[in-house]
Amino acid sequence: MDMMTMNLREFEATQKKMNTVLLPIGMIEAHGPHCALGTDVLIPREFVRRLEEIAGDKILMAPEVAYGHSWGLAPFAGTIDVSAQAFSNYVFEICHGFYQNGFENIILFNGHGGNNSSLDVVTEKLADIGVRSLTINWFIDYREDIKRITPDPGHAGEDETSLVLAIDENYAFTKGVGSHEIPLPKRFRFKDGGAVLYPEAFSGNAEAATVQKGEQLYELLTGLILKDIEMLWELERQQRGTIK
Repeated sequence: MDMMTMNLREFEATQKKMNTVLLPIGMIEAHGPHCALGTDVLIPREFVRRLEEIAGDKILMAPEVAYGHSWGLAPFAGTIDVSAQAFSNYVFEICHGFYQNGFENIILFNGHGGNNSSLDVVTEKLADIGVRSLTINWFIDYREDIKRITPDPGHAGEDETSLVLAIDENYAFTKGVGSHEIPLPKRFRFKDGGAVLYPEAFSGNAEAATVQKGEQLYELLTGLILKDIEMLWELERQQRGTIK
């Protein structure tokens, strides 16, 4: 169910019949010369649309958090970087608000790698107050599955570019883009290092991306995501000691 378009009475009715909320989280940042700056928002938004069609009667779909933390891509124009501390505090407060509204299961659907460590902090704090959470980093959690369809994934690489093309071909292009490999392990840190790690603000073989590959990824990953959500509900049943 879409929270954005609900009125007060509809939300109150929703509170009585579900306790799971999905919060999409993204980033506005450079995604090479070829992908929309909002790629990390557009992709979670499309997954949410598909998930709502299947499980919208069990999950409240919350409005997205569009800005996140991106130290790595900060050297590039178009990246709107929020500090890790401010970002993690903000997301925690949003989740705490949902908890106060009766949502004990919180799914953080993350579309941006730079958010990962901050979201780990958020979910630890949520667990301490009694929230069950599931963080979905689709580009990491299902990477081996992704590589079966797009063998050269990356930041605005074959996988992300394909997913954007499947949303709208006006949001990305592939002609003449080529590919980039990350030249150093990401564990190295130095000033403006992201400009070295991500030449032209992307990695992977973006030129190999297609609409068809993007659609295949959505179909495959939506099923895997639903299995993980079912595991969250199974955890709840085990903790409550009852089968609903």
